[in-house]
Amino acid sequence: MTESVGAVPILDAAARLIELDGVDAFTMRRLAQELGVAVTSIYWHVGGRDKLFDSLVERLLNEMAHLPVEGATAVDRIASLARSQRKMLIDRQHLLAIAHERDRTPKLFLPIQQRLAAELAQLGIIGADAALVLRAVQMHVISSAVMQFSAVRGAKHEEEDPSLWTDAWPDRELVAALQSPTDYDAVFEYGLNALLAPLRARADEGADG
Repeated sequence: MTESVGAVPILDAAARLIELDGVDAFTMRRLAQELGVAVTSIYWHVGGRDKLFDSLVERLLNEMAHLPVEGATAVDRIASLARSQRKMLIDRQHLLAIAHERDRTPKLFLPIQQRLAAELAQLGIIGADAALVLRAVQMHVISSAVMQFSAVRGAKHEEEDPSLWTDAWPDRELVAALQSPTDYDAVFEYGLNALLAPLRARADEGADG
């Protein structure tokens, strides 16, 4: 057993175990086994379980504040930020639960909301109108992430009960599609594009003017 371990590898391993097995299954002893060190070595570097979780939340706050964003226009950057946030919510679901338990959720989402607000301001959308658009985008991102995460980690089940659709229903392609696995990425993109379509139209009008 080696004791050559630092705070960063400990936090990396802890985050990986939590996202793999969930918060309830996480123990300091399991973490020590994963790293090949004594539990006392972990306590020495990062403290106990609560301090470890606090450090993980701080890292998550930093990640959320520096999500990658691409795009030449404000609308493209809003779309990119929405995609980055959704991926982070799916990848860090259990860590987000820890942050929520520590009442850090508002601070967690604040940098994203501020970046969205700044991009909306570039389109001339401010005040109550900006708040409405911002909330709509955030609701779409969060609900999509929750649905996909639940589907991936939940019990396997049919997408639709075939008995709910009779053979007399005329659109058989629709029935077959609804009974096939949901493409959550495609559904997210469809909804995102629908949300951003008025913003693109507004930007195009401004460019023409």
